Amino acid sequence: MKKISNISVQFLSSQYSGRGPCNITQVHAEVLSRYPGLVSQVAPVMKILQTCIHNGPPHPEDLTKLLDKFHGQLKPSVTLEAALNERTENQQNDQLAIVFNKEGGMDLLITLILSYVPYDSLSKAKFGMEIIHRTRRNADAMRIQKMCLVILRQLSILDPDCSLALSTCDTLLAHCFRLLKSTTLTETSCDLIEHLLLSRNDLVQLDGFKRLSDVLQQLDDETLSQTYRVLSLAVSDVDECENRASLLAQRRQKLNTRINEMTVSSLNRDYVVAIPGLLGKVLNYACSLPFVPRYPLPSTENEQWMAWIDENLSHNSHSFDTVGGFLQAVLEDVFRDELEMSSQVNMDTESYVADALELPSQLTRRVDALYLLSLLLTGSQRGKVQEILAKLGIGPLLSALFEQFLWKPSTTRHTTDHANQCNCSPEMILKIQLLRLVHNFCSHSTYKHVLLSYGEMDELKQLYTEFESSTGPNSASNSSSSSASTSSGVGVTTTLASLPYCTGGSGLLSKIIRVLKNVPTSSIFRFWLCRAVESWLRSSSQYGVADQLFVITRGLLQHIVHVLLESESAVEPSVVVGGVAGIARNNNGSLVSGPPREVAQSSFDLLGEMIRFNMEACRQLDILLPNEAKVSKYLEVVHGNLIDSNMFLRSVFLTMDYCMEGGTGGRFQQAAVFFPTSKFFSWFLHLRRRVCYLALLVSSISVDTLTLENVSCLNTALIILMLAARQGTLTNCLKMLATATIEQLRLGPAGTEDRLGANKKRCLEPRHILSSLFQLLRFWRVHYQPGDQSCISLEKGSGIAFEEWIRTIDLLTSVDTTSPYSLLHYLPEDQSRIVQTWDIEMECN
Repeated sequence: MKKISNISVQFLSSQYSGRGPCNITQVHAEVLSRYPGLVSQVAPVMKILQTCIHNGPPHPEDLTKLLDKFHGQLKPSVTLEAALNERTENQQNDQLAIVFNKEGGMDLLITLILSYVPYDSLSKAKFGMEIIHRTRRNADAMRIQKMCLVILRQLSILDPDCSLALSTCDTLLAHCFRLLKSTTLTETSCDLIEHLLLSRNDLVQLDGFKRLSDVLQQLDDETLSQTYRVLSLAVSDVDECENRASLLAQRRQKLNTRINEMTVSSLNRDYVVAIPGLLGKVLNYACSLPFVPRYPLPSTENEQWMAWIDENLSHNSHSFDTVGGFLQAVLEDVFRDELEMSSQVNMDTESYVADALELPSQLTRRVDALYLLSLLLTGSQRGKVQEILAKLGIGPLLSALFEQFLWKPSTTRHTTDHANQCNCSPEMILKIQLLRLVHNFCSHSTYKHVLLSYGEMDELKQLYTEFESSTGPNSASNSSSSSASTSSGVGVTTTLASLPYCTGGSGLLSKIIRVLKNVPTSSIFRFWLCRAVESWLRSSSQYGVADQLFVITRGLLQHIVHVLLESESAVEPSVVVGGVAGIARNNNGSLVSGPPREVAQSSFDLLGEMIRFNMEACRQLDILLPNEAKVSKYLEVVHGNLIDSNMFLRSVFLTMDYCMEGGTGGRFQQAAVFFPTSKFFSWFLHLRRRVCYLALLVSSISVDTLTLENVSCLNTALIILMLAARQGTLTNCLKMLATATIEQLRLGPAGTEDRLGANKKRCLEPRHILSSLFQLLRFWRVHYQPGDQSCISLEKGSGIAFEEWIRTIDLLTSVDTTSPYSLLHYLPEDQSRIVQTWDIEMECN
């Protein structure tokens, strides 16, 4: 202990005097060898690193072996038994990494990495690339760099201080991006870059790395696929809004950002989109065929993968006696760098395991490719990306890939460690990412019809001709934006005619609908299947209601209504309470009657898009609710999931008022007869019930709890008020609200709405609702700005010009307490003064 103390004292003294050993590399090896602790383990590595930095590696093989050995000490000894029982030596490895970092090992590794220049980046004319290609020294440099990159990544995983230091080392990050051109180092560089980006608190700007665009263009498809995850991190929108839970928090963040300042993620998306040919390579890789494993007999995904494992187990040249033996070899390969030559596994077995892992690796990179495309479809370049992908044939490519998927759930799975009916499989994420890509591609897209086949386009045109007189405001001249869209219809049609459509009888959209109708109600895919179809419907086109009728003719309307009505079959067994089926959790975890929340939300949103401004769809919905019992049951599900069903309610109100507004055409005459006599739609004609919906929606939210998810409740409530203003009943609506009792504002038995409260009991006291609505509208006024995509979506979705939204809000939030249109008019004078003093800008600051 005395000698250790003396060594420590010498280190401290050297910091003041400048004389003596500064680190353990200057301590004699014989002294360190007496102490078998962590310091003696890192000393040999640091000494040879310093020697290499100053003089170059005298024996590269020795350095590679030493780095390899040290990497093995950092990584836990993984066996199948240890992995299953979670018994590793993490604590000792963490300490070793911390000691190595404190003694300056990380800096030595970085210096050594930066001292080598990969041959791919050398000037061919100046250095003679062909000669360098063949030099042993350069090959040794590649191996040394690779081991250094692997060790750095492992150190950053084990030591938080090392991770923090590496994340701020821009020189290392830039060097790693340069190494992407070297195919030997691409994968290892991507792994370290990914870790560095995840450790940073901000995004890096891709155009700051010289010639990165040229590097990515020169990589072959397989090597390029290794960079997809890095590109996805660079274009992700984590910097656009750090706090996604609250719109108020987002507003505060926007106030701290300069107006019209582009975010780094937006700049990176523009940079990636501008790389010539990149989108085509990503799309082709994601959809490349053949898709394996696929065997003729197994009918489920899990059976396909088990057949693949069986085939690998029966490989003639290898003797894995059991599945455990095969997985043991896989684990050893996964947790061992490819340069490490383990004495426990021979070269043939190692090569075999690497080949066996290639298929799952390709599946993972397919997911990365689809995810990258989905992110590029969310930025300011969305329209341009949609056009490029449409011309590249995204419709037929995704349709062919979708055709390879198996959707039949496995009946032989053990669900001990999973939720009931959880059909996890290696391809689950791939399916979800494909559906997410379809959703983003169709969002506000004029190219959505490439998801149809040529025969289906003819069917769509026939539906359009038959129901042309029933077009809604999105395709009629209801607003200036709609007129502009209609006037450019010829050009759009000409463009669409030249695009590649799906082949065969059914396009991708029809395939998605077919799967949606067949998957179990509790399937994890149902939400994204519904979202994909909903996004396709929500995008306006020159075909108007024909798009909706195209979907309805495939039985989707009937299926969605059946799912919502048949609550027993729609509820997962895991949420059955007290042995009573038909009980689910609502938005806040309360018990309600009906399907699970995810099912209810996606189903109601899709149903709302199918009937919006479409009287024929309303007729078919009314046919599916033929008696009072079904109407009552359906309304019970609507009221029990009010937040999730508010988009459906919005479509009902907008469609009824649009069809019944003043006019002499056949549509208005039919609507005047149909809606009052309908068992379902007649419920929504009464002003008193609309006031109840207004109160319930407003009482579900507040300025503090407003999010992207529930802000639709505020917009639906505002639409109820705008429609009342159009009909001249706004003052009556406000009077009813102000004078109503709590019981009069309920739509069902006492307690039904309480289950929907925002984490607490719903307050239906009229004064509270009026003051809360005043604050919400004030916030709405500053949150929605003209020209924003959210404002454009409101206009297209409601058929109401944004100016009318603004005009109605200004009327309701007027400080003139004598105006019967002002909310303050119906509040007591003292409460009115308090509400007037509330300032949204001060609240944000």
